[in-house]
Amino acid sequence: MGLEEIIREIEKRANKDVEEIKKQLQEERKKILERAEEEALRVSKEIVKRLEKEAQSMKRGRIIRVRVEEKKKLLALKRKLLAESFKQAEEEVRSLSKQEYMSLMKYLLVSSIDSGNEEIVVSVQDEEWMKGDFLKELRKSLEKKGRWKEVRLTAGLREGERGFILKKEGVHLNYTFSNLFLLLREDLEIEVADSLLG
Repeated sequence: MGLEEIIREIEKRANKDVEEIKKQLQEERKKILERAEEEALRVSKEIVKRLEKEAQSMKRGRIIRVRVEEKKKLLALKRKLLAESFKQAEEEVRSLSKQEYMSLMKYLLVSSIDSGNEEIVVSVQDEEWMKGDFLKELRKSLEKKGRWKEVRLTAGLREGERGFILKKEGVHLNYTFSNLFLLLREDLEIEVADSLLG
């Protein structure tokens, strides 16, 4: 074997080795590309999934904010309607005829007086209306229930105030219409708010 043949043999083996290395590199390149593609697909799926979750979360957040705003608007509207209703009711109570008003006062007083030693504080106008027959009727009604001892009537409410304050044993029970409407309104506003936000 001559030098030329040895060189050709070396070149042949070298070429064969180069081809083998190229083939291995191609296979390795193919595997790397496949893994990269799989990883890219996995990462893109994760990104899409995360973005979908974020979008859902943002959508839910927007829906919740819209619902809260709607509930606030509804609450404001209900409060407005409640205020208008109370204003109308107060006006109706204030415009009762003398007979209707005195009948209401008698009912409230008979329901409220329990010891018979109370002082009834009313407005000057109501004191004028209550003197005489009204007090006699009130006394009869309370005597039937065993609750009349010494009920006193005094004028002490500001002018225009309707209803009464019942004083007994250092306690003042405020039955003025403005106070009763205020308490009723507060209770109803709490109920309305609870029903909307609860």
